[in-house]
Amino acid sequence: MLSFRRHRTLFDAYLQSVELMAGKASENSWVEALIAMDRSQRVFQDFVKPVLNRHNADLSLTNLIFLLSIGSGDVPVNDIVHRGRYVGSNASYAFNTLQKQGYIERRQDPNDRRNGIVTYTKKGSDLVRDIRHVSKSSTKAHRDVCDLLVIFDNHCARLPGGA
Repeated sequence: MLSFRRHRTLFDAYLQSVELMAGKASENSWVEALIAMDRSQRVFQDFVKPVLNRHNADLSLTNLIFLLSIGSGDVPVNDIVHRGRYVGSNASYAFNTLQKQGYIERRQDPNDRRNGIVTYTKKGSDLVRDIRHVSKSSTKAHRDVCDLLVIFDNHCARLPGGA
């Protein structure tokens, strides 16, 4: 089992590698950033694998991201879909899987019958807490990466060619 210090060191190294990959772009294109983000997701999945193993959690990266994106309390599914820019059917599939595996509870929104409400079960809450714990950074690099991702998001939200 990896210690908290080892997890923190791995996470800091992960953040530094993201910065290095972004800094070594060979062309003036957002494609380089996209490739780095894709790779970074797999690096993060490997990083949290010991936590997943400790919880006997068999989650795909996609389902893990959905689980982490819920937040605290009762959260409307439409809010998660909108925030994450997910396709509704993908969200529905992920939430069905997370519910079947016991990580979330889901019920109908009393104010809007077309929407659902999700919340963590104890099992889901414990897993998310442990992942967040080992993912804390001792540097401000994570804030810089998040700021750059907002810039990337804003760039991609525009239509190509300025249309």
